[in-house]
Amino acid sequence: MKKNRKSLKALLGFLIIIIITLGIFLLINLIMPILVKKGRETTVPNLVGMNKEEAIIALERVGLRLGELRSVPHPEIPANRVVAQNPRAGRKVKLGRKVDLDISTGTGKVRIPNLEGLPLASAITTLERLGLNIVRIDSIRSPMVPVGRVVGTLPPSGSEVGQGAEVIVSVSTKAGTFPMPNLVGLNIETARGIIIAHGLRPGQFKSALSGEPVGTVLFQYPEEGMTVAPGDTVSLIIASPDTTRPR
Repeated sequence: MKKNRKSLKALLGFLIIIIITLGIFLLINLIMPILVKKGRETTVPNLVGMNKEEAIIALERVGLRLGELRSVPHPEIPANRVVAQNPRAGRKVKLGRKVDLDISTGTGKVRIPNLEGLPLASAITTLERLGLNIVRIDSIRSPMVPVGRVVGTLPPSGSEVGQGAEVIVSVSTKAGTFPMPNLVGLNIETARGIIIAHGLRPGQFKSALSGEPVGTVLFQYPEEGMTVAPGDTVSLIIASPDTTRPR
């Protein structure tokens, strides 16, 4: 009976030693670091002008975390760079604190890219990525651009517009309307060949006195750039010799 009591006391003593040892281990390795960390502070770095990725790395280096992101236009700071932060730079905060950032979207202006010759699907993707709104797709006959590819846009390429601006895309087709080519300054025979090649009909050709070489096209209707369709009639005014001039 005494032996059993001694064995029980020894076991209890051993368990108490294990519990105390475990408690000390937890205190040193888990509880104390948490308490110390809660009491530690760090200085918020200046993130303005950094891109978003650089700002995240800078926060992690000092033990801070990324908070809320807000997109804002800015006339000077380029897109994807920090415009403002909260808390402000230089402030002392607890480790693990979240820092909110305002990220620039740029000036809010975009430039219409040159899409001529691109497949329609690629052109649509490009415009949508720029935040532009495609409101209409026109079919237009263009001998120089393969069918199904972009002839041009309205506003034209190179134009600077606001994000969300409306864009009309013209796509090449086998049939349909097309812009009237320029014939002014060409010889009558050359101009006639272009008219026929585009499926247009030579109309009334009138003569006018001019110092230009005889047979040169002085005026055309429809004028250059006007929308025409196969079968439309083209009228020309052709230079004739000015007999009133002294030879």
